[in-house]
Amino acid sequence: MDKLKCVNGFESWHETHYQMVCCIEDSRDGYNVVSDTLEHFGSGGLMELAYEWTNEFEELHKGQEWDGEWYDELDKFWEKKFKE
Repeated sequence: MDKLKCVNGFESWHETHYQMVCCIEDSRDGYNVVSDTLEHFGSGGLMELAYEWTNEFEELHKGQEWDGEWYDELDKFWEKKFKE
């Protein structure tokens, strides 16, 4: 795992990470990137996935001032990840 990247500050990283964990937890059933990661790497793989996705999302939106569209952007990010 890389060092913690709080490009938008810790509060933003923390909120994003919480939502990533929730999404991953909700997606453990069925066949998808989450269940595949769990099968091959266990819970440690899921922790790393949440960490990587959080850093990626934060970097994509570096310096972004949110005006109510944060959840919409998270949804788009998740949809993209589940299609990869």
